[in-house]
Amino acid sequence: MKKNFLRIVFVLLCGLTAISCSEYSKLLKSNNFDAMYERAVEYYEAEKYTRAADLLEVVAPYYSGALKEDTITYYKGAAYYKMGDFINSETIFDDFRRRFGRSAYLEDAEYMYAMGFYFSSPGPERDQTATLRAITAINEYLGRYPDSPKKEQCEQRLDELQNKLYDQAYLNAMTYLKIGYHQSAVLALKNALDKYPRSPHREELLFRILEANYEYASNSRAARQVDRYLNTLDAYYNLIAEYPESEFRREADRMYNTAKRYLDRRGVDTEQVGEEQAEL
Repeated sequence: MKKNFLRIVFVLLCGLTAISCSEYSKLLKSNNFDAMYERAVEYYEAEKYTRAADLLEVVAPYYSGALKEDTITYYKGAAYYKMGDFINSETIFDDFRRRFGRSAYLEDAEYMYAMGFYFSSPGPERDQTATLRAITAINEYLGRYPDSPKKEQCEQRLDELQNKLYDQAYLNAMTYLKIGYHQSAVLALKNALDKYPRSPHREELLFRILEANYEYASNSRAARQVDRYLNTLDAYYNLIAEYPESEFRREADRMYNTAKRYLDRRGVDTEQVGEEQAEL
């Protein structure tokens, strides 16, 4: 009995699907644009976004210049957005916000335009062009709609996007350190700090600057080591000035002591270096 019941349900579902497909195909081939539009909205509300988008693509030229043009453009962009096709939705919503500045759908269209970039933003190890565009678009949205009910969500997503930029700067700088390009690592690490002073990686970046300077000095010719060990001491003082209880303090102290012993043996007044750093 149970098997027969399931078989009947399966057959009915197949039949309904076939009828629906047949109806959809006929509608696509017809010239009844009003019916296409109405069915497209029904498909959209039923979360059948591909069919909605296909029908709206067909009817859009017919309604060009008509009162419904902004509605059709909005639903078309929203259907692509819901499908996860952010390239098409971005293009449609960008056009929408330029052409339909008084539309009732404008705020929602601008929100989805910004969120399309957010969802397109890749991990921090990849190019962050979409991340930067998302930050710009979300800030523009918040500037236009400061009382939006989506404000808190937008601010949270801005934090996420900003953290990706912090992470990318950190990862890029660390790459030089890992492959032993210590001079380049120092520059990249300092650039990461200068560009993003509020980075959550700040403590580690300061420590890695110390480490890169130390390794650079250790692997240098004797004629260059004094200046480079002095840079190591500078980096050490910068770290402990901000993070006296740093989780890297033990390793930092080891590098400092090695550098200081080397400089002491060569008659360099390392106490003066420390005093100068303290004054800064």
